[in-house]
Amino acid sequence: MLGLLLCCTLSTAWSFQAVEVKGKVTSEDGVALPGVIILEKDTNNGTVSDIDGNYTISIASPESVLVFSLIGFGKQEVTVGNQSSIDITLAESEELLDEIVVVGYGEQKKLNLTGAVQTLKFDDAVNTPVTNSAQLMYGKFSGVQLTQSTGLPGSDGSAITIRGIGTFGGTNPLVVIDNIQYEGLAEFNNLAPSDIESISVLKDASASAIYGARGANGVLVVTTKKGTKGKFSVDYNAFTGFQRVTVVPEYLDAVNYATLFNERTLNVNGPDAPLRYSEADIEAIRTGSNPDQFANTNWAQIALRDAPIQNHYLSASGGTDRMTYRLSLGYLNQEAVVQGKFKSDRVNLGINLNANPNDWLTITNVTNAYWSRFMGPAGGADAITGEVGIINQFQRSAPTVPVYYQNGEFGIVDGAYENVNFSFPINNLLLTGSRGDYSRDNINISERIGLTAKLAEGLFFETSGSAIINFANISNFNPRLTTRDWEGNVVNQNDLNSLSNNLNFNYRLLNENILRYTTTILGKHNLGFLVGHSVIYDKVDGFNGSLQGFPSDAIQEFDGGGVLNPMVSGGASEEAWQSFFARVNYNYEERYLFEANVRRDGSSKFGGNNRYGTFPSLSAGWNIARESFLENSSFLSDLKLRASWGLSGNDRIGNYIFEQTYNTGLDYHLGQDVIVPGVALTSLANPFITWETIEQFDIGADIALLDNRLNITADYFKRVSSDILYTNFPIPSSIGVTNLAAQNAAGMENSGIELTLNYRETLGKLTMNLSANVTKMADNEVTDLGPGGEETISGQTIIRIGVPFNAYYGYQVEGVFQTQEEVDAAPQQFGNNQTAPGDLRYADLSGPDGEPDGVIDAFDRTVIGNPFPKWIYGFNANLQYSGFDLSVVFQGVGRIDRILADNGQQPMPGDRNNALSYWIGRWTPENPSETLPRLGGVNNTVTSSFYVQDMSYLRLRNIELGYTFPSELSKVALMKRARIFVSGQNLLTFTKVENFDPERQRGGGTDLTTPLYKVISAGVNLKF
Repeated sequence: MLGLLLCCTLSTAWSFQAVEVKGKVTSEDGVALPGVIILEKDTNNGTVSDIDGNYTISIASPESVLVFSLIGFGKQEVTVGNQSSIDITLAESEELLDEIVVVGYGEQKKLNLTGAVQTLKFDDAVNTPVTNSAQLMYGKFSGVQLTQSTGLPGSDGSAITIRGIGTFGGTNPLVVIDNIQYEGLAEFNNLAPSDIESISVLKDASASAIYGARGANGVLVVTTKKGTKGKFSVDYNAFTGFQRVTVVPEYLDAVNYATLFNERTLNVNGPDAPLRYSEADIEAIRTGSNPDQFANTNWAQIALRDAPIQNHYLSASGGTDRMTYRLSLGYLNQEAVVQGKFKSDRVNLGINLNANPNDWLTITNVTNAYWSRFMGPAGGADAITGEVGIINQFQRSAPTVPVYYQNGEFGIVDGAYENVNFSFPINNLLLTGSRGDYSRDNINISERIGLTAKLAEGLFFETSGSAIINFANISNFNPRLTTRDWEGNVVNQNDLNSLSNNLNFNYRLLNENILRYTTTILGKHNLGFLVGHSVIYDKVDGFNGSLQGFPSDAIQEFDGGGVLNPMVSGGASEEAWQSFFARVNYNYEERYLFEANVRRDGSSKFGGNNRYGTFPSLSAGWNIARESFLENSSFLSDLKLRASWGLSGNDRIGNYIFEQTYNTGLDYHLGQDVIVPGVALTSLANPFITWETIEQFDIGADIALLDNRLNITADYFKRVSSDILYTNFPIPSSIGVTNLAAQNAAGMENSGIELTLNYRETLGKLTMNLSANVTKMADNEVTDLGPGGEETISGQTIIRIGVPFNAYYGYQVEGVFQTQEEVDAAPQQFGNNQTAPGDLRYADLSGPDGEPDGVIDAFDRTVIGNPFPKWIYGFNANLQYSGFDLSVVFQGVGRIDRILADNGQQPMPGDRNNALSYWIGRWTPENPSETLPRLGGVNNTVTSSFYVQDMSYLRLRNIELGYTFPSELSKVALMKRARIFVSGQNLLTFTKVENFDPERQRGGGTDLTTPLYKVISAGVNLKF
């Protein structure tokens, strides 16, 4: 519609009377300036001054405004009026130095920053089509690792880690949106991306210490867009597109599956074992002559699909001299790339009001709210993940089972179902994705009202009250189920339906009071003071209920007649914090810089004697470029050295650890029918528990060259954590408790180097902005476990002094046994005699005495992988030329490990497992592979280096091509601006990983989550 309207009015637009303007652009010292961009404001009509500074431009009318700009010089705007010749003198600009950066509890000139702060600002003309706000950060920040762990709609937000980790507990940064503080990333990920004006990352202690313990993992400070005085505008942004999984895993087809499964049977049960599939069965698969019993189904391709996505966003803003306003409404609809009922809807509401009823009072009101709804079959997200989830069926469902039988029933068993070596019924993934009903509603409202009063010149008092209200309601209905084979015979029957409801209500109240004072003494000494007080109260209240035996699957409410097995449970928890904080800023002629912060935090999670902790920070900077010996440098535009030190705390631990608690539900049975309720002490409290402490150091440099066209920022940081809470201490059985509350015992160390480059240039009509960043990380090394503290081995990971936190732990594979002689000469594997040629060969590294002992057992386990990246990097390019704009974002990580062993990577370990297609190359006597073991070996599935993969990757995170129509066309359509664009996310990934996407969280079972997706979309940005 838009394109048709613009095209139909093209001839009318060009018929407007043109006005020609000429002139010359010079610097303050009279030197001609070539390459100056001259634009007719709010249009794409423009030109560039020639080598002598001369220009000529035709404009639409005398009311037009010309904008003159050149990198390194201040921008000027001139209304043409009746002038036909306009000469302009541009003054050298300190735009970059005067850039304002949002920091904790305020703003600072970038010139005067002494902490490690990086800011990303958003032009409201660009609407990057993403589903959550964290995706805007990929590749843009040094030292920041983002990881999207799932492609499930409504849950596809990315985890954020700033400069590695410094604690054994939660690693999320503090998020501050419009001065409202949040725990976790949900509110940030669900914020409408088009509402965001800037994102600042506070990395070091000097920048984040003003938030005390809550800023121990770094801070994200987000500001949303506001209205502008005297300027009313309406913006509409929209995109629509489709999602497709980035990688579709390849499994054995039915012929190879049947053949290899027979081989596995002989390897496990001996040469006389009955085979599951006969030669006739395999021939039926090959020819397709009996599709009900012996099909050839690719379950991964059946389960995964292209899914639609659309987003609409509308905002209105404006204001007067006394009040500005901005209202926005957004809608996101996203379906899953997995077959089934899975889909998510989100509605966003934003309100930003600023009023100045008089010259000394400012009133602000900010509302950020969203309502998200995720819908799916019974189980919700668990219908995709988990043991019986859809993704796990890629390898647990035999490809010999059809999707549907010819009688219309879902395929459940194949023709070997009743053999001696029988096949197993499958969980047909299409049935899983369609049966039952699940809904999860989340309503989140964040509200802040603030008052700022000017008490005297430079003296301001601010008070604010914030409330975060979150309501979640989950309904899960599991209907009756009967499955049948191809003849209609019942395979499985469950006549008991069930309904469960979960209600959760959480609210957080925040009050802050701040006094600020700024002054300048003798025109050279600039001072700033801030003191404040903050209190937070948080409460969570939840209720769960379930009921079975409903007379109908159509009525999915508790009053629908269910009578069996009623169950209810519920609980509540409270937390509170009180804080006092202060900051002092000083600079001498913006040359010598100093800042000090201190915060005293009190937390309800600690006992009375340890409730408060004090966390100071110091930082200093030297703007060397402002020294007289560099003031006239033609090459160096800016040079600042800075250093910081600080302490921050961490209280992200469980509640009530300092108080003795008792477990309920430990009832006594007195006689046959007498049950007496009982409670027992099962865990010892720790009344001495106190704050974790994180000490941080940072040395950095900010350099600007070539008239501020090239900017370089470099930082070295080190973080040392102490008094980390740790729980693995031996407990004598005579005490009668099962565990000991955490103790402040452990330590960790982390360091790294960050480098960010940014280059801006104008070449004729081409404007480009290129940036790159790279971070080299040291290991998140555990340095202490406390007196008596023992290593913690949990599944595939270990907490051990001297190695990365939660490093992957298992056996080191040396190769594959090729002959029985090699087996006989090697250390005994795991105390059994089942090792044979074709099995993995493990290294004998240790024994009970710490030396190799000729036996492979638990003593031989070692660190086999690092779950944290050594390298984080990104590259961004933004180009503009005659109305066209192109943006490209690359992002990657290097030298990061993950264990993948849960979805076809093992050599058919069970009686129902399929395997990935590369197992065609497994070891056999005829194919003595040196990389893949034989099928079914009893020792081949233990956690080992065989399953560790290097997940390094470089990804084209986003590419977007847009075109802004000439203003003549836009104005005819009653618009100030009209832009169309096409965009792609995750289109290319360069990695050695096969079958699965390399981007995934730490932990096990990550290959069972909803696959990540790529997106191709098209959209519009309209301004009225």
